[in-house]
Amino acid sequence: MVSEDSEYDRMYNAICSIIANLKEEGIDIKIKFEKDSGFIGLYTSNTSILKRAKIGLNEILELSYSTAEHHPYWNKIYNISEIAKTTLDNWDENFSHDQIQEMLWRNCEIKNTLSRLEK
Repeated sequence: MVSEDSEYDRMYNAICSIIANLKEEGIDIKIKFEKDSGFIGLYTSNTSILKRAKIGLNEILELSYSTAEHHPYWNKIYNISEIAKTTLDNWDENFSHDQIQEMLWRNCEIKNTLSRLEK
């Protein structure tokens, strides 16, 4: 549990004050506060949910790239996030044949990892 006078609360209050001033100037900002995780996100008013999803996925990709390959979940999170990245990057387009083949291969890797975890 976060204390009432926590670093997060001080940041939250300072940011809310700045945002209020910016809104008075006609600047629209989207804010996302997640106290449990310590996350504060600021987005311009034209940041789409697709762009926000890509930002979140980048955090997952960073985790998958930095996790040691001997971790039991590494292969799963790595391949799932790569499939998600391909999907988001091509959201308004069709997948190429090569992209579909790569996602099918990654899907097999995920299935193999899950089979090993089941044993």
